[in-house]
Amino acid sequence: MPELDEAEWPPHLDALAAAPANHRLLFEDEAVRVLEVTVEPGERENLHHHRWPSIMVVLARPNYRNFDADGNEIPPSGGTPTNPSLPRALRLPPQRLHAIEVAADAPHGFRGIRIEFKTPEA
Repeated sequence: MPELDEAEWPPHLDALAAAPANHRLLFEDEAVRVLEVTVEPGERENLHHHRWPSIMVVLARPNYRNFDADGNEIPPSGGTPTNPSLPRALRLPPQRLHAIEVAADAPHGFRGIRIEFKTPEA
């Protein structure tokens, strides 16, 4: 596994460590980590990062807002879908500190599976 640059990707702000209520480990080995991601209506995740590139399989996508480390609203990581049909898969680069907040009046929460690629060969 590549060395962790703790200045750029602090371990305590990794998704599993910083936002455990929203990220559940489904599988991990030397090359891949698979997370279940859930954010309920009215909930805002704790600030966290994802240091590896990934594929996000979006299963449910309500209206939500995405925030950076300074609390500024930023565009959703995968952009705004032009085709809202689900499920959909998105390729995502490593993501710096962020937190999403699902609208309180959303009919359901955000649900997804994130497959993180820890090595270039994965």
